[in-house]
Amino acid sequence: MRQSSHLLRALPPCGVLLFLAAWPAAAPLAAQQDYRVITTENLRREPSGRATLLATVNAGEEMSGDSVRGQWVAVTLEGWIWARSTAPGDSQGYDLRVAASNGENLRAAPNGRIVARLASGCLLEEVERQPGWIRVRRSAWMWGNSLERIGAEASSAGRPATPPPQSPPPTARDAVGLDWAVTAAEAELRRTPDGAPTGSLDPDASVRIIARSGEWVRVQAEGWIRESDLRPSAPGVLVGVSGAEVRSQPQEFEGRLVQWTIEFIAVQRADELRREIPEGQRYMLARGPLPEAGFVYVVLDAEQLAEVERLAPLTELVIIGRVRTARSQYVGNPVLDLVDMAEKRE
Repeated sequence: MRQSSHLLRALPPCGVLLFLAAWPAAAPLAAQQDYRVITTENLRREPSGRATLLATVNAGEEMSGDSVRGQWVAVTLEGWIWARSTAPGDSQGYDLRVAASNGENLRAAPNGRIVARLASGCLLEEVERQPGWIRVRRSAWMWGNSLERIGAEASSAGRPATPPPQSPPPTARDAVGLDWAVTAAEAELRRTPDGAPTGSLDPDASVRIIARSGEWVRVQAEGWIRESDLRPSAPGVLVGVSGAEVRSQPQEFEGRLVQWTIEFIAVQRADELRREIPEGQRYMLARGPLPEAGFVYVVLDAEQLAEVERLAPLTELVIIGRVRTARSQYVGNPVLDLVDMAEKRE
């Protein structure tokens, strides 16, 4: 039976102390071990599904671990957070805390790929700063079955008692546990308990329970909707803008964020003919924005480059990019700085 660290109702403080006192001491690993998150999972302050939620880490991210306790692994999460979403921590030896009321993204680089979602109030250790961004670190606990060992150092030492599954339970009907359920009848969705309805779920819909409060539960439900029915959650991202519009109105679009669908062609290195890109900088040559037949240059940082180099030619991507140049000097193609991307699959 697969367990999970996703929320059960928190115990009162005295109950938490009694519960944690029963845990055996953490066993150190023979050497620090690298792990990959195989299914999106919570990071918690203590090795317990009842412990304070610090972050939700995306599948595929890699972290180092230094000890295990039962089915739990002590890992270190690191990345970049927008400085304006933090405040001084000055508690438990941490420099910062997440001040944004609804949490904040942790990114692999400033404006880079999203690694995790940090909970409001999460305490963090500051590592370094850049204008507008802070690199932070947090060590805490993750459910071992959501991790896999990577690298040459992987061995049986410190392995969680149950091997990790290859994939998460696809639906509530395939999983036994308090964090999976199906709706008994048509159920209204609300942003907050007792708030106004914002939607509904059909009877027998599969949901994952991620929090409990009184008679209410917070759930995640999976399904498919048309991409045209969505808009970006971040303000200022322009959707539906064509490449022709950008090229014809540089003063309107340069410096703005756009969401485009593009077709990856190749990674190239800028030379003297790409004057809008520093010489030697790596960039993505792509066709688009689709369905247009033109081309676009997408500038990559080191971490983005590693991700893009794994793509097969002609892979379709949805990207958010900041328009650096509306028309390149010699061929008139837009030049974007990549902010985020997602692969489209058939």
